Amino acid sequence: MKFLDELHHRLGSKSRIRSLFKDVSIKDLEKILDRLKEVHEEKLQLRVKEDAKRQKKMTDIAAIQKEMAELGITLSDLDTINESGKNSKRRRTVAKHTFQYKNASGEKVLWEGSTTGRLPKDFQEYLEKNQKKRIECIVK
Repeated sequence: MKFLDELHHRLGSKSRIRSLFKDVSIKDLEKILDRLKEVHEEKLQLRVKEDAKRQKKMTDIAAIQKEMAELGITLSDLDTINESGKNSKRRRTVAKHTFQYKNASGEKVLWEGSTTGRLPKDFQEYLEKNQKKRIECIVK
């Protein structure tokens, strides 16, 4: 950004431009001017395109506003629809069961949990030792 500030400062007055280009030939100066004109034309064309996009967007907005007015819809109605969509998302409810197993010392243990997820270490050992599945240990 410092370079652009310096360039803007140098090209900001006629006397600074004269001193900057005092040793440049007229032919070279004309080439520089032609290139600057080309850059200027490109910038103008880009601005025209952006203005056309902006104008189209404004006409589209106006058409939407007109249609909304005809239908009796307001922006708050649209917000209500968006909010109701957010509330409709439900979390997955996992069924809880009571499992019964024997720990390493042979005591019967009741554990409440689901059929997925992590298990207590002694329950995991019991399942591996007896080659059972979790579901087989559910107490009705």
